Amino acid sequence: MSALKAHLSVDPDSELIDDVVVTPANTPDKAAVAQLVAPLVDLEDKPEIVGDAAYGDGATRAELKEAGLSVIARVPPVRNMTGGFAKDRFVVDLESSSVTCPAGRNVPIRFSRRGGGVAHFAAHCANCPIASQCTTSRRGRSVTVHPKEALLQQARLEQADPAWQERYRADRPMVERKIAHLVFRAWGGRRARTRGLRRVGTDLDTRAGAINLARLAILGLKCEQGAWSIAGA
Repeated sequence: MSALKAHLSVDPDSELIDDVVVTPANTPDKAAVAQLVAPLVDLEDKPEIVGDAAYGDGATRAELKEAGLSVIARVPPVRNMTGGFAKDRFVVDLESSSVTCPAGRNVPIRFSRRGGGVAHFAAHCANCPIASQCTTSRRGRSVTVHPKEALLQQARLEQADPAWQERYRADRPMVERKIAHLVFRAWGGRRARTRGLRRVGTDLDTRAGAINLARLAILGLKCEQGAWSIAGA
């Protein structure tokens, strides 16, 4: 039996599950974004999208921005697999089209036709006193500039704002709680009760519907004279 994965969209105000998308387990989380936000694209008053770092890459941010949606998600962390200086130790100046390394050496960005580019520091690495902390490559250090680098830089500035961090911390736990509700053992836990993408999707929609009904009851949903209403709404 192939492994599958569920992706949720949750309204943080009402704590209702808006949508559930099922994909093969090896599908990146960001691949489900288009389906999850599809019902929101045509809304006049579009909500902000809050997600984890899986939804914070440049391409996903660009897609959401093009759809008129803003995203609150951490930019995926930058790492250097060799253990040397990570990219965030370099200053990428898009206005001057250059990159400055931790040693203060400045080199131009060589842009490609597809967008983005690379800054090569090979000419400076041989005589650099901190080269051993930066790279082990004989070709010297190079830094890749993402095609959506400007968007990522802006996102990093925003996530450093205490107000941004407070909003992020407020909404994330609620979403995690809804995921816990969805995989509650009484519903089968993390094991699908059926087989096949469509059947599993239908089963998860049923789970989400039941969870939403329970939430609506807490919110005061009632029926009077054939009309449904929520207390205080």
